[in-house]
Amino acid sequence: MTDARLGPAARTVRYAPMDWSETARFPRKLDRDAIVARIGELRDWARSQGQAELVGKLELPANASAADIGSRVLAALALMTGKPEYAVITKQLEILTLNLKNLK
Repeated sequence: MTDARLGPAARTVRYAPMDWSETARFPRKLDRDAIVARIGELRDWARSQGQAELVGKLELPANASAADIGSRVLAALALMTGKPEYAVITKQLEILTLNLKNLK
């Protein structure tokens, strides 16, 4: 405890630790092009890391339907969930799932 005479600057303030890999606000207004672009970035990362199963789930056929994109993103999320070493990727997939309703 600090001495009250020292003023507010001397008081100890405790903050919860922040995980900087998480976004403060999820973007929820991604359109189809932005969603497809992010899927492509995740697929390219997975390919560079030798994650063949994840690459397969994120490989979108030309003119993929909204349902196909949604099922692939959810399958990729299911694959990565529970793997703490891929928490950043899981978070990106979660952001995409929040935006699936924007696919048209």
